[in-house]
Amino acid sequence: MTVNLEMASKENILHTTHCAAIRVFSAALFLVAAALLCSGAASAADKVSLRINFTPWGMHGPLFGGKAQGMYTQEGIDLEIRPPSAGQQNEVFIGTGREQFGLANADSFVKARASGIPVVAIMADEPDNPFSVITLKKAGIDSPEKMKGMKLAWFQSNVIGLVEPVLHKGGLTRKDIEFVMVARGAEVQMLAAGQVNGLFGYSFGQALTLEQKGFPVNVMPVRDYGVKFYGTVFYTSEALLKSNPDLVKRFVRATMKSMIWTHDNTEAAMKEVVAVSPDRDLKLEARKLRMIYDLYKSPDYAQRFGLMNDEKWQSSINILAESGDLPKKPNPKEMYTNVFVEALDEAKTLANVIKQPAK
Repeated sequence: MTVNLEMASKENILHTTHCAAIRVFSAALFLVAAALLCSGAASAADKVSLRINFTPWGMHGPLFGGKAQGMYTQEGIDLEIRPPSAGQQNEVFIGTGREQFGLANADSFVKARASGIPVVAIMADEPDNPFSVITLKKAGIDSPEKMKGMKLAWFQSNVIGLVEPVLHKGGLTRKDIEFVMVARGAEVQMLAAGQVNGLFGYSFGQALTLEQKGFPVNVMPVRDYGVKFYGTVFYTSEALLKSNPDLVKRFVRATMKSMIWTHDNTEAAMKEVVAVSPDRDLKLEARKLRMIYDLYKSPDYAQRFGLMNDEKWQSSINILAESGDLPKKPNPKEMYTNVFVEALDEAKTLANVIKQPAK
């Protein structure tokens, strides 16, 4: 009997030791699995670069604000926002695959596509071109017919076809005004100083800057004179569109989520812009951003934000071609896709959000 008790005792000890070993081993496996999972999660984020069209200002608030809020991180994207290149066409970086996404003025995008750069628009941003003829109120130039003989500050990159419908409305041609070539940034000072009679700029850009400086202005938006021309678009390369459509979809979703958040947080978003562009005025840029949200209230976005169509792309192409800015006309159907906008619920949500004034 004593022998049996001793044997039982040994068996219990062995069993207890065995169970303890199993628990230790299981715990070790759990820790290893957790470590691998964390390592996998950390490495899962796609490193993505977005090349923007200007030095950061009001229009870029949703991008910087959304990034700070983690909208891109939530979609598995480690986003780097890069300023425009000084020495090379931005679309080249994306078209060649060196970078993944871009935000471009529509005229630059069309020119890139016409020159053979394989880029595709994946979401419209500003559905209409914001360019306007801007004059000082005291000059009294508040209608196209009064533009005859004026000096108009003009950037080398501007599209002459955008201002011609305004001139035609007043019975004028481009020969009836003097285009004064200026460096970007000098146009506001030149108009304020009386060196020119007007400038060709953004209705929510230079116009607000002048008014803040104490110079009330008249604004003649080209869209009010029949111009159908996209403002800005997000785009990627044909190659990335084919090889990683999931990444493109996640980028578009994160961007829309950023826009939804920014709608009610314009100043918070602009603080992120001012952090990288300290020369920007927070209040002024936030006001510009709210005006951009007003520009979003387009019939194009009645159902889904970001939708594009053949007709407006064809009109954009024709205006550039008639101005002599295109080597050849690209096919509008090959320039864009609505597949991501049509697939995302955020496009519907944002279309409803923008019906209310931004805050």
